[in-house]
Amino acid sequence: MDKVDVCIIGAGLSGACIARALASHNKTVLIIDVRSRVGGRLLTAESGCDMGGAWLWPRSEHNMANLLQELNIETVPMRMDGVSMAYTSDDKQHVIPDGQAAMYAACGGGALRIRNGASKLVSELLREHSVQLGMQVTQIDYVNKKEVKLKCVKIDSIDGNSTRMITCSAVVIAAPPKVVATTIQFVPNLPKEKVDNMIATPTWMQDYGKVAVSFHTNWWRQQGLSGVSIDHVGAVATWWEACSGSDNDGTLPTLAGFVTEQGAEVLHKIILDDSSSLFEYILESIRRVYGVDLDTKKDVTIQGSPEKDGLIITNGSITVSYKSWLQDAFTNAKDEGPNQQSERLNFTCDYGDELCKRSIEPLFFAGTETAAGAHGHMEGAVIAAERAAAEVLHYLCNE
Repeated sequence: MDKVDVCIIGAGLSGACIARALASHNKTVLIIDVRSRVGGRLLTAESGCDMGGAWLWPRSEHNMANLLQELNIETVPMRMDGVSMAYTSDDKQHVIPDGQAAMYAACGGGALRIRNGASKLVSELLREHSVQLGMQVTQIDYVNKKEVKLKCVKIDSIDGNSTRMITCSAVVIAAPPKVVATTIQFVPNLPKEKVDNMIATPTWMQDYGKVAVSFHTNWWRQQGLSGVSIDHVGAVATWWEACSGSDNDGTLPTLAGFVTEQGAEVLHKIILDDSSSLFEYILESIRRVYGVDLDTKKDVTIQGSPEKDGLIITNGSITVSYKSWLQDAFTNAKDEGPNQQSERLNFTCDYGDELCKRSIEPLFFAGTETAAGAHGHMEGAVIAAERAAAEVLHYLCNE
């Protein structure tokens, strides 16, 4: 049985920041994540495009700005220069004059993105830490507060020895509250009011998806376009430049777009019928919105899946990637689980809910949904991490 000072459940940005803070105080830390990669909802495609969290606003999000500066990680301003496009429900294309892109961009004005992808930040934070991937925590036994026991199961284990027990002095749960409440059994049970509020807290990105389209040339810049567009007809509601493909900004010029819950349902049906048809659907959307001719070939390669790290379809020099957070079981959790009572909840909780983030020593709770501000942003993940790390250190010093 392994023993460490602190177990952190969740290898996303919040968990990574907590690990860094605790290690700086000479605490032994083990990070556990059910996914086969670090980053959580920070997911970067091969092109360098972010398929999850992507933006920060340094004028107001000082914690993220300071963290990137400490780690010497570069950022890139979101492109707003050039003409933008819109396609409205009356099947008309509209040209938005230069200088107005920020009014229509999903990120608004003043946003930056991390050069070559946000998941790079988490990888850097966890570079010297012990991380167990593909490991699902199914039970936390904190009857003995001085020796918490975690039961973990190796996902897709090919041998019969898939269960692992870990003991620690404290646990930090840096995962979406609803996912935690519906997948982990606590012994003894968490207070019912806390569990209810955890389940009633929406998970950031649970209803959304992202599409990225990579090209060999940056045709929108060549045509004087910003890359920003809005589409009232297709499943992808808004587009922007995710990578320029030059000056060490991604490997390929890439446009990315948000898929709303309704759009995600449309794409899900398309993929069920024929996953390769997603490629043509997305390209037709770009042709319609931007008024651009895009040539394709007949050779199509398909890999991955939208509910995991993304469905990737390549045809000639163009690659379409689609990540559905709506279909991701570790993001869009079911309403039922080992800690839920029989009745259905008829309320929702705001991010930063006091009960959700309140510790039950030796258990501590982090993640962007628990942040006092900047909920759903990377900034929120950092804020929550600073709070949780301080709580753990205070607890261990007084244990």
